[in-house]
Amino acid sequence: MRWWLKTLLTGLTLLLLLTAAAWWYLQKSLAALPLHNLQYQINSLGLRQIEFGSVSFGLDSPAMQVQLNNVSLSWQWLNSKLTRIQLGSGDISLSHWPAATPNSAPATASPLRLPENWQLPDAFPEQTDISDLSLQLPCGENRCSYLVSAALSNTAQQLQYQFTVADSNSPDTARLTLNGDYRTVQQLPLLNARLNLDNSTQLQLRQQLSAQDGINASGELTLDIAPPSPWLLQQLQLWQVAIPARVTDQALAQFSAPVSVQSNWQLQLPATTDLAAMTAQASGNWQLSANLPSPLTLPGIGQLQGTVNAELGLDQGELSRYQLDTRLALHQPQLPQQAQQYGLGAELLQINITADGQSQPQLTALPLSVSLTSLGDTALTFNADATLNLTPPFSATVQNATLALTQQQLSPATGTTIDTLTLNSRFNAYWLADHWQLDLLSTESQLAQLKTADVQARDIRLVTPSGRVSGDSSFSNVKLQAELGVSLAELRHAQLKPLSWQWQGKLSGTATALNIDGKLSNSASLGLAHQLHYTPERTRLNWQLDDMFLLAGNPLLATLTAWPALLEFNRGRLAASGELTLLPALSAQAKLSLSGVSGIYDRSLFKDLTATLQLQYLDDKLQLDTTRASLAEIQHGITAGPLVLSAQYQANSAALSSGKLDIQQLQLQAMGGQVVMQPQLLDLALAEQQLQIELQQIDISQLLQQHPTTDLTGNGRISGTIPLLLGRSGASVTDGNIAAESPGGKLQYRPPAAQSMAASNQGMKVVLEALDDFHYSVLSSNVSYDTNGKLVLALNLQGRNPALEAGRAINLNINLEEDIPALITSLQLSSQISDKIKQRVQQRLQQQGANNANGAQP
Repeated sequence: MRWWLKTLLTGLTLLLLLTAAAWWYLQKSLAALPLHNLQYQINSLGLRQIEFGSVSFGLDSPAMQVQLNNVSLSWQWLNSKLTRIQLGSGDISLSHWPAATPNSAPATASPLRLPENWQLPDAFPEQTDISDLSLQLPCGENRCSYLVSAALSNTAQQLQYQFTVADSNSPDTARLTLNGDYRTVQQLPLLNARLNLDNSTQLQLRQQLSAQDGINASGELTLDIAPPSPWLLQQLQLWQVAIPARVTDQALAQFSAPVSVQSNWQLQLPATTDLAAMTAQASGNWQLSANLPSPLTLPGIGQLQGTVNAELGLDQGELSRYQLDTRLALHQPQLPQQAQQYGLGAELLQINITADGQSQPQLTALPLSVSLTSLGDTALTFNADATLNLTPPFSATVQNATLALTQQQLSPATGTTIDTLTLNSRFNAYWLADHWQLDLLSTESQLAQLKTADVQARDIRLVTPSGRVSGDSSFSNVKLQAELGVSLAELRHAQLKPLSWQWQGKLSGTATALNIDGKLSNSASLGLAHQLHYTPERTRLNWQLDDMFLLAGNPLLATLTAWPALLEFNRGRLAASGELTLLPALSAQAKLSLSGVSGIYDRSLFKDLTATLQLQYLDDKLQLDTTRASLAEIQHGITAGPLVLSAQYQANSAALSSGKLDIQQLQLQAMGGQVVMQPQLLDLALAEQQLQIELQQIDISQLLQQHPTTDLTGNGRISGTIPLLLGRSGASVTDGNIAAESPGGKLQYRPPAAQSMAASNQGMKVVLEALDDFHYSVLSSNVSYDTNGKLVLALNLQGRNPALEAGRAINLNINLEEDIPALITSLQLSSQISDKIKQRVQQRLQQQGANNANGAQP
């Protein structure tokens, strides 16, 4: 009796120790888990089983809350193995999906290998049962709830599995089921799987590896896709898979037959786990057949229909058979929204990819023939021969590619339309893992019409006879080399006259260092060569205008609508060049050279204008310079010249006409003397400008020859100062002074009507007798001129007539008035000038007559 009592006590003590040890181990294991707020309730604890009434905890990554009920774990002490896991119910709630983390630097890739042991782990439980596990997942802006149940049975390394997913709103209807079995035969795997998605998609897979002269891999896959159920469409909307309603209705109406995909393979592989070595020695065949008898909607792509048949044979790693026949039709292709806004669109895209396998195929050079054809607003035809390298490093080439595109209307930007765009191109392309290249053999594009808010053009033609574009896989070093030609039958712009234009150029460089050399010309013989050098730090454009020989015509007049209507060039040479900097700041330099330029401005004729004009623009300031610009002759009723001018003009870009004019030199040779303006700085922002004009050594005889009357002759020279005031209402002179140079000269006034004038007026008789041969020692005058063109001379003459009263001294004060505009008009009509100037003078007289008749002020 005492022995039994001792044994019982010893057993109870060991049981208590084991229970305490299990409890301590459980507490330590739970504490080591990355959990927070762990709470659990143990209903029972035995030597081979523990039952939890509930277990709840939270996770930070991913952020979720877990609540499990009626959890039962059973194990065996002998082999430390869980024999059974059972879950009565539970709830897993995921707050949000984990954020994507930047990819770290890739580690050195190790060779891919197959597992050496395909058997299930020894610790895999014999039975796993999950009854009702609720999953709460974020789906777009909503939350989706599903019920998951599972049953796994592992008996003698044979696994039977079944998973079921139901919608929480209809828990009795299974929406997703996955079941099958897995086992090993001679330590190689045999897998069977069946997937059913709401009776809309069914997938069956069988895969087996067996030991037979190495490894024999055989398998079969069958996929059937029926029209999506209402529940599946609802789930797609919840998960924000965009399918427009009109597309869905139309697609469901057309999706009448299920999509079927079948594939099988039979491969003989070497007895190795190295995939690279296995591929190099593989033999066997693989077949694929896909049939889409009715359009299948692919979200964001379109509705796909057609067939795909492929067959591949291998013999010791080398291709022995290779055939492909893909004939697909994509209805209602879904282009990006921006492309649709441009006007691009197609009703149908036909895709044909074939390979007949007649040539000896290789994995390093698989030939394909590709053909694409679209119908609709965008009509496209593409044909090419492609070659694929399916062994690392992967590569692809496209040879003899032809592309033809027709777009009836295109709107690349707001307010811009292109009518009837056609494109024809031939090219080759190459792609490697770290490099790609596109060789343009010939490309031609035509646009019937281009319209923008400011520009209209028709019959536009773009030609690229050759070109090459290449770069790396990240497109960070794109290189470009191409020749390009553009021609327009007619270009219309408010600043241009309707003309045809051409541009020829060469492009070379990279996206960060681009050079464009070209020449722009038009049908008016205007030519402009340019060289553009672009970098993100500095962009510079150099240009050179073709020399214009104005005897053959003026290209600027024939091109620009803003060319002054009253300015005409009829001979001489004009040249220009410059530099425009766009980055980092806008600046410009230009040089305009005129050599021997003659022509007409308004009612003035000028000859042999030779000048160099320098232009600079920097920091919103404009500066114009010319040094010793010369004009051989100018005719405006009277003839003068040459003229020499040196000046500088500076202005802000916001007020170009209100700058400062620095006249450094202004000299005009006229009537045997010269007219000189002293160096002066004029501020054109002011309402009035005061100029000091000096007359030096003007020959009286030449001055009188300019007057239309020949009654008065004389000689001598006069000089003086004319204070000229320029205002918005015109030019005026106040208190100007001129005087004859010593020793004086002679005046003879002998009008045909002298006798009749003397007979009627005794005082006039004395004056006429004195002026018949007047030898003056003093000739001076005060000069005034008003804005209406009236010239007033207060003339003082002192001298004698040797034939009158023994040559006694005579002092005459004479006031003379002259309408200068009328005088100039008279001189212009009476002189030998061009018909163009006479026509303009007569038009001006007619206009003045009409204004006077209407009461307008002159």
